[in-house]
Amino acid sequence: MNIISLDIGTSGMRAVIYGIDGKKHENAYYEYHSEFPQPGYVEQDPESWKEAAVYCLSNISGYLKEDPLAITVTSQRSSLIPMKDGQPMRSAIMWQDKRTVPQCEQLIKEYTLEGLYRKTGLRTNPYFVLPKILWLKENQPEIYETAEKFIGVQDLVVHFLTGNYKTDYSQACRTLLMNIETFSWDPELLAIGGITEDRLPELVPPGSIAGELSADIAKKTGLGVGLPVIIAGGDQQNAAVALGVNKPGRAEANTGTGSFVISAVDKPVFDKEARVLCQASAIAGQWIMEAGIFNTGAVYRWFKEQFCQDLSNDSSVYNRMNEEAGRSSTGSNGVIMIPHFEGSAAPYWNPYAKGVFFNLSLNTKRGDLIRSIMEGIAVEINDDISLIEEITQPIYKVSVAGGMVNADIFCEIQANIYNKEISRFKNSEASSLGAAMIAAVTLGIYPNIEEAFINMLEDIPRVFYPDAKEVEKGKQVIRRKYKLYKSLEKEQVYEEFVG
Repeated sequence: MNIISLDIGTSGMRAVIYGIDGKKHENAYYEYHSEFPQPGYVEQDPESWKEAAVYCLSNISGYLKEDPLAITVTSQRSSLIPMKDGQPMRSAIMWQDKRTVPQCEQLIKEYTLEGLYRKTGLRTNPYFVLPKILWLKENQPEIYETAEKFIGVQDLVVHFLTGNYKTDYSQACRTLLMNIETFSWDPELLAIGGITEDRLPELVPPGSIAGELSADIAKKTGLGVGLPVIIAGGDQQNAAVALGVNKPGRAEANTGTGSFVISAVDKPVFDKEARVLCQASAIAGQWIMEAGIFNTGAVYRWFKEQFCQDLSNDSSVYNRMNEEAGRSSTGSNGVIMIPHFEGSAAPYWNPYAKGVFFNLSLNTKRGDLIRSIMEGIAVEINDDISLIEEITQPIYKVSVAGGMVNADIFCEIQANIYNKEISRFKNSEASSLGAAMIAAVTLGIYPNIEEAFINMLEDIPRVFYPDAKEVEKGKQVIRRKYKLYKSLEKEQVYEEFVG
């Protein structure tokens, strides 16, 4: 018996066949790219997700010896797609988009940062959906007025597969429209956006059956008509499930296009400065603390495309890059990298921040730059881990996932920067596995997530331990990065380049 996980990432979509024992069988991947029509704008053609879904599902359907039990869908979060007559009305405004800074400033002025945070668990920021809706209202009123639905990427794919408009708590909590304590659309927040509940998808718990695979999509993909489609929820919350982050004291750091740090909490917890988010878990009725970083793996890919073109014909280009990084040492020969290429999320929440490579010299090698990217990402993640610890309790172990953690050197860097044990599981695609675990509970295969985790986690993680000498060197890296960022922020250097 198998379950198909459809994992909709920012850089691409992946369909994976999982057995109910958690064993990963065949998978298919479709890469796509966002568009950057002007500074601060990040968009994507919604048709790319439809094409990706058909490609991925049709490419794995031939490997199935029997009908799968279900398709379970997990996705990136916080993007906006206005819909009419079942079709997108414009390109999606992506989660990394920064055009809504003025709308966010107005929201904070009228409703206060703390007021919105205490209701939603979110810091008012261009990251989220409500400011995007307000931007449409002010700049594209014809779309705002006539849109029948405002939905996200997961919602689009679920609608494409089933014809139904549904979303779940773990996606809705990223909109600035859901009350984080009641898991419901909030009337006061809807009024701010000037919309009514019927213009949003139906809100259901994560793990709900959203509908059945339509005849049209079944024909295009070779899958069976009526196959249950389960809405598993946000990709980062699903990754936390697969990485065993289901009780306080553990955290996960998932590095894909961006990085996300998640720790479980047993009730809503808020930071007095609204630096870290309180979110709905992918386990219905539970919560997590989350701190995100906009660009991490995306910076690594950007560097590959722009500065490693001599390796472009090498199928193991990332391995070659990792090897070059390994020839550098802790501190990257003095190079400091700040990964704020599209602004900063937690803990700084500075939409004007930009990426920095600092302290270059004629002695700097490409491997130093590559290692500085890894160290810069780890330092940023460490800031978020420390922040969550400050608000909740000490974190003793960090489970890691995402494409970059396939590199031992990156895991070693993380262990030394965090000064904590790092656990890496064989299956680095934690979001898709978490979605399969959630589906297995929905289908009644296992009675709860704990049992699904025990039965579907097929490998013992490899543990990377901090080295005392390297930890001390890492502290210097952390200190230098902090002083560099604070100097740029204090002198308002970033604002000099706005507009």
